[in-house]
This record gives sequence, C-alpha cells and structure tokens, in this order.
Amino acid sequence: MTEKVFEAPKITPEEYKKYNGKNVAIYKGKIVADGRTSSEVFKKAKKKFPEAKSEEIVIFYVQISDAMIL
Repeated sequence: MTEKVFEAPKITPEEYKKYNGKNVAIYKGKIVADGRTSSEVFKKAKKKFPEAKSEEIVIFYVQISDAMIL
C-alpha cells in the first residue's frame, strides 16, 4: 500500500500578506489564481491553463493571520 502525504505549498511572507483570507490555486509551484471560493479559484486556473490536469492544480486557503492587540 502506498501512502500519499500532503505537503503545504511554499508561500512567501509577501504572498501571505497579499492573499490573506483567500483561496489560491497553485500550478507548477506558482500561485496562478485567487478568489473567495475554491470553485471560483479552480475555474480561473483552468481557464488560464486548460492543458492542466485537475490533479495538478492545488487549491489552498491562506489563513487569516492572528493579530495580537495590546
């Protein structure tokens, strides 16, 4: 039996700030689309890269960073 391990995509601090609270599509290691919902993002990515197989496009939610209020 083969075990598949999910590895979170590598996103820079600048990308975290830019895409904070959004879904992003990652294709070939780069963010290629962003939006509010995963289906919206997937459709945008497929439109830009129609040759991409569905399993090659990774949808990732960039979590809103916690802020500390003093």
